[in-house]
This record gives sequence, C-alpha cells and structure tokens, in this order.
Amino acid sequence: MVEQSQPDADSAPTPGRVIISISPEAWSRLRDPKVILALVLGLAGAIAEIAGYWGASGTIDPGEQLPYIISGGIGGIFLLGAAAMLLFSADMGLLKRQVSESTVLVRELGEQISDLQAQLAASEAPRPKRSRAT
Repeated sequence: MVEQSQPDADSAPTPGRVIISISPEAWSRLRDPKVILALVLGLAGAIAEIAGYWGASGTIDPGEQLPYIISGGIGGIFLLGAAAMLLFSADMGLLKRQVSESTVLVRELGEQISDLQAQLAASEAPRPKRSRAT
C-alpha cells in the first residue's frame, strides 16, 4: 500500500485533489428539503437585493428609485427572512430528533442500571453462616 504524503502549505493543489471536503453530516443536512429551499430563497433574496440596489443607484430621481426599492429591497428582505426561518425550522427539527434519541437512550440506560442494582442487591443478600464442626 502506498501512502500519499501531505502537500506543503505553500504548494498549489494538484488536479483531482479535494480542496473542500463536506462531512457526512453536512451531506445529510443537504438532503433536507427545508435546507435546499432555504438556500434557494437566500440566493434569490441576495440577487433581489443586488438588483434593487443596482436599479436604484442608476438615477437620483426618487420616483424612478421607488420601484427598485420596493421590489428589490423589500422583496429581497422578505426572501432572506423566509430563508432564515426555514433554516431555523430545519435546525429545530434536527434538534428535536436528537433529543428524542437521547431520551430513548437515557431510558434504556436507566433500565440497565435498575437491572444491575437488582442483581447487586441479590448477590449481597445475607447468606446463612455455616457453623464450624469441631
């Protein structure tokens, strides 16, 4: 088996090497439809904000700037807020699943501790003393 040496910090990455690796937990999060929708809404909100700024910056007439501010600015803020809400909702769902799994684990551990205490109490029960025959 051939081991690959770690590249120096100053060397450029070679083709075919991974620059950014995504953990399995991150991949599983990207399978959640809420996270995907949040990313799409966040990107759309950012594009709307940039487009609104770009349109409003092209003129000094407030009458011409107002449509860009309303559609781009307010619409973009709404989309960014919806994206944040969806991400928060996905995080809360994940947290709820983790707490549920932890609760089941604690319950099982409690049952195992009770069984061990019962076994310990049974083994420590007083045994009749044998009398020595002289």
